Amino acid sequence: MSGAGYWSKAIAKADAISPKAGALKRLDRFRGAVAKLDPAMQLRAWNELKAAVQTITDRYAR
Repeated sequence: MSGAGYWSKAIAKADAISPKAGALKRLDRFRGAVAKLDPAMQLRAWNELKAAVQTITDRYAR
């Protein structure tokens, strides 16, 4: 199975279990993609992800 096919099925299966499991699979996929970048780009990608997750958390914490 190709990489794209694997992740699509793995994420769909995890989403069926729970939203949290789906989010963790998406983070695994992101971690694998970011690992191929240079350290400065890795840091920038993680900081952008952190900001996006914080925005979502703030929206639903109210």
